[in-house]
Amino acid sequence: MKVCFATYDLPHIGGATIFLERLLPILQVAGIEPEVHAMGSGGKPGVHCTLFNEQGITVRWTPLLMHVPYAVRSFLRLLEDGQPDIYVPFFVLPAYYAAGYARRAGIPTVGALFSDELYFSGIVDEFVNGDPDFRLSAVVPVSTFLESQVSSTAAPLGVIVRRIANGIPIPAGTAEPAGPVFRLVYTGRLVEEAKRISDVTNALCAAAQNIPNLEAWLTGEGDARPAVEAIIREKGMGSRVRLLGRVDNVYDVLAQCHGLVLLSDYEGLPVSVLEAMATGVVPICLDTRSGVQEAIEHGVNGLIVKDRGADFLAAVRGLQSDPAKWQQLSLAARETARKRYSIEESARQWVDLLEHLFVRKPARAGFPAFGTLRLPPPNPKFGTYGASLPWRKRTEDYIKTVPPLYRMARAAVAVRRKMKSQAGRLF
Repeated sequence: MKVCFATYDLPHIGGATIFLERLLPILQVAGIEPEVHAMGSGGKPGVHCTLFNEQGITVRWTPLLMHVPYAVRSFLRLLEDGQPDIYVPFFVLPAYYAAGYARRAGIPTVGALFSDELYFSGIVDEFVNGDPDFRLSAVVPVSTFLESQVSSTAAPLGVIVRRIANGIPIPAGTAEPAGPVFRLVYTGRLVEEAKRISDVTNALCAAAQNIPNLEAWLTGEGDARPAVEAIIREKGMGSRVRLLGRVDNVYDVLAQCHGLVLLSDYEGLPVSVLEAMATGVVPICLDTRSGVQEAIEHGVNGLIVKDRGADFLAAVRGLQSDPAKWQQLSLAARETARKRYSIEESARQWVDLLEHLFVRKPARAGFPAFGTLRLPPPNPKFGTYGASLPWRKRTEDYIKTVPPLYRMARAAVAVRRKMKSQAGRLF
């Protein structure tokens, strides 16, 4: 069974990309042939594609394109080259539109819901509840809350819903009780949207200013890095609040820390929280309606706070001043991760779903290339990316709306088809 997964190959990675890098090697061991269809920047495959190649996984790469129809065609070409048995667009919007064509060609498709944000609500609107031509075969929400948002409408439409958490490796090394320094850490993308990284940085600086013998580290990269650096500099906290940037092994960092800070507006089931729990680092998270409360029971295996100010500060102070409480929460956090969120258990559930779809898939010929695209109307939940779609125009008008590069691509496709046709007549 060959399964193709779409992803982005970008410098700033999130939990979904990290999960994919961990999942695919296990699928290989289970007898599944994974292939990655990556859309990236920089003019050539980046670090994520390199990692997949090192794992022995085939990667087909295409440049990052913000003009959606051309991006969709790029993924259709990758599908034509890859010829998968099952296609997983994962979290890549143009790949979801390509998946509609794949399913009509007899290839089962699987979507994934990673977060409680408008983008994934739009995925449900368009690819579960929307145009039947673009409907998924199955969808995988990572949390109970996200499952509840899709299950009631998906079942009557014939879309399979399987909740599968983004599992994490359970490391051998664990966090040790605090010595002279109690250390907080943030791991993830340095972005304002959802993560509120400037507010997180201000909260960490306030904790370091008000609580003796406390330090804070921030790991990751993102567009808001300059803002993070400016806040640390303006607060005069450079010696106690450090920005580490991207790290090769997050578990090495976590093992030196005691509390994981996540103060997002919304999440799915955060990989950063699960990684921290697996290492015995106590999560301190803002109360959100999705994901966090599914993994964390307040006062048992972590702490849930009401705000990024006084309540957060009180929670950190209480945890730092009570080593016995920290030890209790640390052990419980690690046990929760081991029992419920291991990467092996997550991979097992993915294998079950893929095998179920493979058995049911119809017989088909090879995946064909398509001529004129017929895409659904734009969904505002996709933001500026979705707004670039020129919807349901006549072919002549449609060609006029696209940039010169896309018209060149259409001409190249026509030449390629003509050559294939002539070759067929010759032989």
